[in-house]
Amino acid sequence: MARTILIVEDDRALAGTLEIGLLALDDVDTVTVFDGREAMEYLETNTPTPAIVLTDLDLPRVDGYQLITWMRTRPELLRVPVIAMSARHDGTAALKAGANEFLAKPFALAVVRARVQELLNG
Repeated sequence: MARTILIVEDDRALAGTLEIGLLALDDVDTVTVFDGREAMEYLETNTPTPAIVLTDLDLPRVDGYQLITWMRTRPELLRVPVIAMSARHDGTAALKAGANEFLAKPFALAVVRARVQELLNG
């Protein structure tokens, strides 16, 4: 059964690039939402939970920090790895909020794939 990666990214071009790049991994599906509120709704209503959440920090409605903090209060989501991404932040606050990894934008797609693969195999 394929493992799902939830991509939370409001830049639709980048979201599409991430989808294509991650689908190159074995046994991986992606689901993309465009803001933190949509991510919360997806996480509350879909099972099984995603294998990984890849989230931008600068999002409309509910930002990535709020999403990560919310996830870390939910017992069913505590073990879901989160990779935070941003061009404007250094990642310190995201890691404190509970993100497992931080990627500074712009990044090479190979780096994203490698980090995702490490977390999937970890």
